[in-house]
Amino acid sequence: MVNLFLFLRKKLALRSVLLTIAFSALALLLSVIAWRFRDNTMHSFVSSSAAVAANSSVIEVRRGSIKKTLFLDGELRAVKSRTIWGSSTEDIIKIVYLPPEGIMVKAGDRLVELDNTNVVARIKDIDGRIVAAENEIVRLRAQHEATLRDLEVELSKLWLTFEKAKLNAKVPQEIMKRREYQEAQLALEKGRTEYENHLKKIESKKKEQAADLEVKIIEKNKLDSQLKRFKNDLEGLIIKSPEDGMVIYNDHWMERRKLQVGDSVWGGWPVVRLPDLSEMEVLAQVNEVDGPKLSIGDKAEIKLDSYPDTVIPGRIKEISQTAIKASWMAKAKIFRVTVSLDRTVTEIMKPGMSAQVAVVLSESSPQLLVPRSAIRFEGEGANVARIEGERDERHDTAVKIISADAFNYLIADEGKLKAGDKILANPNNQAQED
Repeated sequence: MVNLFLFLRKKLALRSVLLTIAFSALALLLSVIAWRFRDNTMHSFVSSSAAVAANSSVIEVRRGSIKKTLFLDGELRAVKSRTIWGSSTEDIIKIVYLPPEGIMVKAGDRLVELDNTNVVARIKDIDGRIVAAENEIVRLRAQHEATLRDLEVELSKLWLTFEKAKLNAKVPQEIMKRREYQEAQLALEKGRTEYENHLKKIESKKKEQAADLEVKIIEKNKLDSQLKRFKNDLEGLIIKSPEDGMVIYNDHWMERRKLQVGDSVWGGWPVVRLPDLSEMEVLAQVNEVDGPKLSIGDKAEIKLDSYPDTVIPGRIKEISQTAIKASWMAKAKIFRVTVSLDRTVTEIMKPGMSAQVAVVLSESSPQLLVPRSAIRFEGEGANVARIEGERDERHDTAVKIISADAFNYLIADEGKLKAGDKILANPNNQAQED
């Protein structure tokens, strides 16, 4: 009996141990399952959130307008500028000196120097011709004086003959023979005629000599005038700055570049400019197709290529009446457009700087604006991925597109979306990830 009791007691103890082991194993299995479920859930949530953050940033919907803008290329220039011309009577002359473009010069500084080789050669030639002309005048005057002296000597002889004839003719006819008296009267008449004719010859010779001398003097005076002009040209070949200013080269008449040392220009051709930097404007060009879209007074925004963060408002001031070729070799034609600036930033603005002019052609009424990348197209519809809740849940929201520009879509304000709502900036990346 005792043995049977002991056997039953051991059997119950073994069963209790086995049950404890079974419950422990079951608890352990449930713990593992719960841990793995929790880990998968958290991994899914973290992966989803990470995918949103990695594939697309979240942005806010805002209100705004769509502007249709025409962009023009141009460059800065001064509203007022003093032009320096090549002062020479030469048909064409070479530039031998220019100060560096953009340098500031003072009044009186050497600004332009033109080649003086031809002018100096002409001055030497004219100097020699003037000396020859002066010698010719001296020689001619001496010759004239010698001729007149010979004529006056001859006149003296004729005067003596005439005076002698006058005395003989005064003898009374009563005391002379008739033939002698007649011969005396004829001699008187002949002496008078020869004397008077010789006087006339002398006066005629004096006039002839004076005319010849006048011709030589006029020729010499012409040479003096030429010499004076060429000397003035020689001085004008070194052009000094009339005032303080910045040096800007003029454009080459045939090539699409600025003038430079070694180029040849005509006398009176513009060589450099001294712009007034206190007031600037933009000279732009527009294709002849887009030209009719612009009007004087249109608002514009100007950005300098060198300072893209600086935006200066302005207006279209002038549009050329006719289209011209952009260059002599180009086929396309353009209109020149002058754009005035509301302000001039003298610290950074210099003539010739490249600028971009944005002219607003039209502007829509304010609506909802979203970036073009935030729109996802499915079939004929369009939607955005709206983000809501603490867990950043995504909700696709259908939208109606009204208009667009290069960066944004204008969305109809139908109540589905409002300003301030958060949306994915690029839902297409998120969709591919899903």
